[in-house]
Amino acid sequence: MLQFERGFIMPCNDLTEGECLKRNLFGDKAKRLQELDEIKARDIGLLLNINKDELIGIFRATSEAQLHIEPDAWAGKFVAQVRVEPIGKLQRIKDAAFILNKAGLAMRQAASGALVPQFPVHERDVTEKIDDLSDCG
Repeated sequence: MLQFERGFIMPCNDLTEGECLKRNLFGDKAKRLQELDEIKARDIGLLLNINKDELIGIFRATSEAQLHIEPDAWAGKFVAQVRVEPIGKLQRIKDAAFILNKAGLAMRQAASGALVPQFPVHERDVTEKIDDLSDCG
């Protein structure tokens, strides 16, 4: 059983996913840092590819959210960053929006039109529901 307090979900797309995985780094715009501030080392994370409606994980945060961990990542566009490490073999879970909605996450429409979680950080019970629904644990 994984030991963690919170879970977090960070969006990516087909263009940014590879860099997230290569660098073991999740990123978002600077204005979202305050929402990411609850992420602590050892929290559990998932990457949400909004183009494929797919969750990728499981990851463990190895840092807190901060600005410019790797300033050149994503050509400097996503500077609010969290360093992560994969836990075991990465899995891809289809129908992410359905699973997240069924787990009770409030969703919002991103500028791209894709559905993403309204808030990136969630308590342990929500993360466990996602795990149960996706059967990725």
